[in-house]
Formats: sequence, C-alpha cells, structure tokens
Amino acid sequence: MRILHVADTHLGYSAYHKLADNGINQREMDTYNAFKEVIDYALQHRPDIFIHAGDLFDTIRPSNRAIYFALQQLLRLSKAKIPTIIISGNHETPKLRETGSVFRLFEHLDNIYPVYRGKLEVIEIGDAKIHAVPHCHSTDELKKNIEEATPEEGRVNIMVLHVGVMGIKDFSYTRGDFNEQVVPAGYLSPAFDYIALGHYHRATEVTANSFYSGSTEHFSFKEAGETKGFYVVEIGDSLKTNFVPVNAREMLDMGTIDCSSLTAEEVEKAIIEKLGGEIEDKIIRVRLARIERGKYKQISWERIKRVASPALHFEIDYDLKEMEQELMGRSRIGSLEEEWKEFIKQVPIEHDREEIEKLALKYLSEVSS
Repeated sequence: MRILHVADTHLGYSAYHKLADNGINQREMDTYNAFKEVIDYALQHRPDIFIHAGDLFDTIRPSNRAIYFALQQLLRLSKAKIPTIIISGNHETPKLRETGSVFRLFEHLDNIYPVYRGKLEVIEIGDAKIHAVPHCHSTDELKKNIEEATPEEGRVNIMVLHVGVMGIKDFSYTRGDFNEQVVPAGYLSPAFDYIALGHYHRATEVTANSFYSGSTEHFSFKEAGETKGFYVVEIGDSLKTNFVPVNAREMLDMGTIDCSSLTAEEVEKAIIEKLGGEIEDKIIRVRLARIERGKYKQISWERIKRVASPALHFEIDYDLKEMEQELMGRSRIGSLEEEWKEFIKQVPIEHDREEIEKLALKYLSEVSS
C-alpha cells in the first residue's frame, strides 16, 4: 500500500507586502503553488491514500480565495477517486466548540474525508483502517482519543495526528505555538503500521513508524535552509519512506556579524559582502550582534536596500550593545520564571491570561531543568 503524507500547507498565509503578477500577496501564492505541486504529484503517481495531517489553512477563518483554491485542489483528488483524509490542526480549529469549521465544506466531496470534530474517527479504505485524531479541545481529550485508537489485526493500521511530541530534541526549540497540543512519545504506539504526524515544520523521523512530513513552505527563519516537501510511504513487509521535495521559496539566514570592534563603514561593508551571492527572489536575513545605537544610525541603509533589492524580502535582526551592558549591569537577574512573572504583570491581556501564564511557566520550567 502506498500513502502520500503531507501536512502544514497553511493555505492563505501572507507576509512581506510583495505582490505576485496577479496582484495577490506573493507569499500567499507560494503556499498555493506548493500545495498544487503536491496534488500534481498525487495525480501523476496515484497513491492508494492521500493524507493531510493538519493545518491545511493558516487561520480558523480563511479567506474566500484560500477556501476556493483548497476546494479546487481537493476536487481534483475527488474526481481522480483518490481517497483523501484531512484532519484539522491547531491553526484551523476554533477554541469554542460552538464555532463552525470550514472543513464542513468538504463533506459533500466524494472520496474526501474531513476529520475536525475533536474526536477520533476511524475510516476504512480497502484493507486499511485510518485512525484519525484531529486537534482536540484539550490535551486530556487528545490523549483520551489516542488511547481509544485500537489497531485491528490483519489490517493496515494508520494513525493521523497533529501534535507536538515531548522528549524529541528536534521539536523542543520550536515549541510555543499558540493553542498547540503536546503528548509524550509513548503515545506513538509501535502497533500501528504508520503514524502520519503534522505540526512540526521539519521533515523528521520521530520513531521507527512515525514521521513528521514537515511544512510545504518556509514560515519562519527557524526553518531557513530546510528542504520542504512530503513523504511517500510504502507499507508492506517493511515500512519504506521516501521524502519528495517541492519547489518552496528559498529562505536563507546569512549569518551573524559581530559589530563590537567594527566601524559603521565596516559593518555596512560586511553586510553588503553577505549579500554578494545569489539572492534573487529569496527571503534573506542578516543578524548584527553587539552594535552600538549610534553606529547603527550611521549605516547607509538606502545603499544596503538597493543591493538587497533583488531578494523577495530582506531583513536585519540586531541586538544593541547598550542593551547588553544594561543587562550585565543589573544587580540581580532573577530566574526565568521570576523574570516572566514580572514581565507579564505589565502586559495587557484581555483573554486567556491564566492559560497563557501557566503554559509559559510550564515551558520555562522544562527549559530550566
């Protein structure tokens, strides 16, 4: 049995105010182009099952354009009679149960199985049983649904989840996405033939039978330099996975310049040198470390912008030397938890303050341990 496993397409995402030739935000078009490439591959190679492991859309209420595009592509799979399972992820699941889901629009499509009601649904396709658990209304509900998924002997058993996994080194540095749900690695049962994971944006083998396919586009500089794509999975006497790249727009972190001993002119020259490679249509960033405020203001930013103009987007990330000295001059710096509590007191939060505080303290405690 051959499965195509994709996730985190985030249709409708937009950034940087650059427009494509059709007048649509270029980054939004990038998400559409990447997803269409996946569908094109599916129609050419005809997997037995097409699985999308969550975050089809970037928001709970996607634009009409994003919805129309998704329907167009799913109709292509429907007409080709390729069974397609799509679960909702944290980006498209409302926090309130009574809020409707955009996934209801897909229910009338033949061969398309949207799973979004916050509970386990088992879908039988030929010899396969797909145990699909969408984003749930709480982590406790998520765990309960996973525990209720029972593989059937003599069948091909596949689980689909949109979760973070505790204890996975690769995942730890990206945690903190709002409304995300995280489970221990022990919930990824080896009894399943394959577990298709969504949420983490880097293609990753988590256990021998569970994989993140990663996202199909770059959405953060944490993902700079990563290859984006999806998995084609062969389930037989043994499990075989093949990662298939897509033509995602390149995102490059050009590195850090230590400005502590450089003049403004030398900093400017160093930035321009980093921009000397092939940057056309790419998303790029340069970081400046320990730069003085006065020195930063002396740099000819107009000249740098002209040099960087072939890029789709160019940004400078910097930390000021004065801020570093101020921090070092404190008589006492408290623990991460203490510093967080002092900070959050000054931040106006209208909703979910208690939940946000608890979640942050939980993550800080794990980082400190």
